[in-house]
Amino acid sequence: MEFFDLHADIGYDVIQKRRKEETHIIEKYHLKKFREGEISFVCMACNFEGTESWWDMQEMVLALKEEIALCDEVDLVLTKDDLLENNSHIKALLTVEGMCGIKDHVAEKITWLYQQGVRIASLCWNDENELATGVKGNPLHGLKTQGKEAIETMMKLNMVLDVSHANEKTFWDIMEYPIQVMATHSNARALCNHTRNLYDDAILAIKQHHGFIGVVSAPSFVNTENDKQDIVHILEHVEHIQALMGMDRVGFGLDYMDFYEGCEDFHTKDLENAAKTQNLVCAMKERGYTEQKTAMLCCGNALRYLTEIYEKNTSW
Repeated sequence: MEFFDLHADIGYDVIQKRRKEETHIIEKYHLKKFREGEISFVCMACNFEGTESWWDMQEMVLALKEEIALCDEVDLVLTKDDLLENNSHIKALLTVEGMCGIKDHVAEKITWLYQQGVRIASLCWNDENELATGVKGNPLHGLKTQGKEAIETMMKLNMVLDVSHANEKTFWDIMEYPIQVMATHSNARALCNHTRNLYDDAILAIKQHHGFIGVVSAPSFVNTENDKQDIVHILEHVEHIQALMGMDRVGFGLDYMDFYEGCEDFHTKDLENAAKTQNLVCAMKERGYTEQKTAMLCCGNALRYLTEIYEKNTSW
């Protein structure tokens, strides 16, 4: 069944291998897994942990763009027509996870990201930077002055703000703005008490912002008990969030980490990498999900949601 993955740190893998003078990285290391997992749409993230400069950000974004262009079976999505083009190619959406490299000229630099194709971005990773505070930052700190400028710029460009890594104060500061929001890869704190997961009131706030949540497969976000880090418990997060958000605002941002050195074994059981994605589909059917509901969760919801976003700005 066709699948839309809202979060994959492909930019990280690209830059690591590019620095070793490799090319055609998506084609050699990712394409086969995408095909086996029937992933038709994937948000390819350029992720920044907090120490990177603006130059580092530019380097990764441009490298990822070039790698997408080098892969004949993957298309970069810039417009609604790109997203919906039916040519059997995998559709890649550029995203940014953490904008720690932006310390000045905020509007200019975010506009540059937009011009490269970035349409979804978060202000911070787990770090605290010049824009905002992530989940490992000072809990008393939230959105910064330059972060407010960042949000205002993103609103003008009709970009989507990803709140997945924001701490509590930053999250609620963001909610003061009428900006389109997503949590591309987060689960429910009610089911797994992890700082990266969302409390129910945050889930409801995202609903009120007409936002979207992608359920993540990272095992420590699924359950605190190792023997419950499985697909069944991922689906419990889906069902919990769906009960609060509604059926049509939930999908998946699986965040596979098999290409991270030292993280090869950091996965939920039966979801080792993108090639295993259809195991989720099988589990949904075994759990009694209808074909229609399964298709909506796997792809239809995210595709419809992002199509709606694109329609708000014809320049996309």
